[in-house]
Amino acid sequence: MVNEEWNEFKQFKEQELERLDKIAKRQEDANQLMKEKTQAKKMKIFMKLSEKEHLDDKNKQLLEKLSHDLFEN
Repeated sequence: MVNEEWNEFKQFKEQELERLDKIAKRQEDANQLMKEKTQAKKMKIFMKLSEKEHLDDKNKQLLEKLSHDLFEN
């Protein structure tokens, strides 16, 4: 009887770990997608700013930060 209960418990825990692994994988995939979307948005803003001839100080700083984030990492 104890062995049966132990085997059931062990099987339950294995299934639980499999579910947790799947959840973790989905979360990693979602994080990667979000990171890619963020990079795409940064690139879009970088392109718009780099097309302008005259930038104020705030936009110059933003352009420098985007350049660093996009190309120096």
